[in-house]
Amino acid sequence: MKKAISMLVLMSLLLGMVSASFAQQNDVTCESEVVVQVNDWLSKIADKFYGDPLAFPAIAAATNAKAAADDSFATIENVNIIEPGWKLCVPGAADAQTLLDSSAAGVLTQSADISCDSSNVGKKIVLYQQAGITGPLAAITGPGLINGTQDAIKAINDAGGICGATVEVVFNDTAYVAEQELAVYEVSRNSDPRPFVILTYGSGATVVLKDRVNEDKIVNIASGLNGPAVYNPPNGYTILTAPIYSDQFSGFIKWAKDNWASIKPEGAGDEIVVGVIGWDNAFGTGATTDEALAYAESIGVTVLPLEVVALSPTADPTGPIQNLVAQGANVIYNQSLAFTPATVIATTRALGLWDQVVMGGVNWSMDNSMLGSLGENAALAEGYYGVFPYLYWDDTDQPAVRAAQAAFDAGGYPPADHGVGYLLSYASVDAIRQAAIHAINRDGFDNLSGETFLSAMEDLGIVSAGGLFEFNVKDGNRAPSRTQIRQVQLNDAGVPTFVAVTDWFDLPDTRP
Repeated sequence: MKKAISMLVLMSLLLGMVSASFAQQNDVTCESEVVVQVNDWLSKIADKFYGDPLAFPAIAAATNAKAAADDSFATIENVNIIEPGWKLCVPGAADAQTLLDSSAAGVLTQSADISCDSSNVGKKIVLYQQAGITGPLAAITGPGLINGTQDAIKAINDAGGICGATVEVVFNDTAYVAEQELAVYEVSRNSDPRPFVILTYGSGATVVLKDRVNEDKIVNIASGLNGPAVYNPPNGYTILTAPIYSDQFSGFIKWAKDNWASIKPEGAGDEIVVGVIGWDNAFGTGATTDEALAYAESIGVTVLPLEVVALSPTADPTGPIQNLVAQGANVIYNQSLAFTPATVIATTRALGLWDQVVMGGVNWSMDNSMLGSLGENAALAEGYYGVFPYLYWDDTDQPAVRAAQAAFDAGGYPPADHGVGYLLSYASVDAIRQAAIHAINRDGFDNLSGETFLSAMEDLGIVSAGGLFEFNVKDGNRAPSRTQIRQVQLNDAGVPTFVAVTDWFDLPDTRP
């Protein structure tokens, strides 16, 4: 059995390796030397010089290489933290691209490691996780979420824990029922030790817990991306793993409008008419908020009333699809996941309507669980578009993905669990680790609480989740705001893969 690679150690080592390798070449040339100002951050500087905020790892590597020979340059240990007065080396575009093209730079693009100022051997940190391992989504989302969390915790503990403290997780089943989410939370909040952070995954949990976590000052790392629950009131304790649903929807239709000439169905006119198919719950209705509909109107896109399907693998979407097409829809957006977008895809093709619409959906809809639901007919998804705000299993050139894959392989898990759920949990735990270290360094281990943890996240601003995605807790944000659009394409072996068809871009801001 393969030994799981510690992504945490890998990231730290590669930061040093890239800088050292660059220094050994004796060709570290700073096209510009920049002194950090108040409210500067590396991605902002990268955007200024390269027009690409995600090019910031090149500046970090070049600066560290310079610092090895010239102590007037800063040494950057954590790419999330730079201080006013530091001198940075901004390499020319060619050198920057060389760094970004290297596999090590793939790690740098996401995170450097944070070191501990104290040792807390013999102590423990407990994370509380609640998700559904029963109910209609259990087989799709439950095992992957649990295994990803446990494997990430094993990697952390194998590397010495969090500042020496051993990490544990307490899991409780909620079946993704809102009342059960609340009941489980009540058990967790009264546990010893008291939670400073919990992990939840359903929109129902985000909605029903939003006032409770604010009152109790416990951070909820949530994958139920319901905007109103997160931003009303603002600056709350719910932090999202991906962009809110209304931002995703608005970004998708903006992309469709900007690229309509190349993606529109044959015979379609210039007017874009979008139909949305979603579940009758907080998730399914989360895309078409008043703010998102107002944004669509502002860019000249028509959005039809939501068509609802039942949260069931046997639900028939024939009626909703036909209703939308009869009203002129030439784009169908899926606000669901797994079996429902799979059924919408298969039914649209069976009705002979596939070539009349652009088919796409929310981030969770574009996952191996959707392909798995199609089974031997997975190739039917070819051409499907999705909002994609993280790296995925297909990104095998990225060390962070390879580390997660090694852990997954070592666990011997079934192919059905090889989805976004595992990656999400595996990566989220690393972000918790980084923020916890920052809180411990700043406030002390015994003062680690939801309040100090949130303050640490806000201090960091952008917190990398294991190199796979980012948490954005900067300037009042509670969710990331950048994404790619990917498309299902068949590789040479005829296997569906998720291929990026855009660079990373900023989503419209449709928070309430």
